[in-house]
Amino acid sequence: MRKESRRMAVCGILAGFGVMIMLLGGAIPLATFCCPALAGIALIPIREEYGARWTLAAYAVITALSLLLSPDKESALLFAFLGWYPAAKPGLDRIPGVIPRLFLKLFLCDLSCIAMMLLAVFVLDLRFIYAEYMEMGRAMLIAFIVLANVTLALYDVMLSRLRLLYLCRIRTRLFRGML
Repeated sequence: MRKESRRMAVCGILAGFGVMIMLLGGAIPLATFCCPALAGIALIPIREEYGARWTLAAYAVITALSLLLSPDKESALLFAFLGWYPAAKPGLDRIPGVIPRLFLKLFLCDLSCIAMMLLAVFVLDLRFIYAEYMEMGRAMLIAFIVLANVTLALYDVMLSRLRLLYLCRIRTRLFRGML
């Protein structure tokens, strides 16, 4: 029972940390893309200590509270559609071959972004988002998509390095005597 309570407390604290980061997105201009990436970092310790099931539960909590409380709905939607990535990354990293692994990661994230855009425009009737992207022009839109894919590749590398940092340096300090 004590172990289960500790697990629930750690996941709750880290999920609260993720929600706090998402709420900062409304206070800081241009944090629409940074805050979902930073909130995803809160899922790394949960994934390493308690597995994918608890990570996805924390992701669902951060998503629900962000959608309800965050003043920046575009940022909350971005986390809702891409916040699963830190939880799925260890499974995706087991795919053999660097090129197929990278292609699948980019494909899944691009698919998530397309689903997010379709939901925002056609279901939530946020046509102003669609209008912003259409004002860019075709060349600028392609450049934006390429930049988004490069950013995801860099985020992937950052998550790998933060995972190693967590395992080598932070884990023993946080969970001393508990593991």
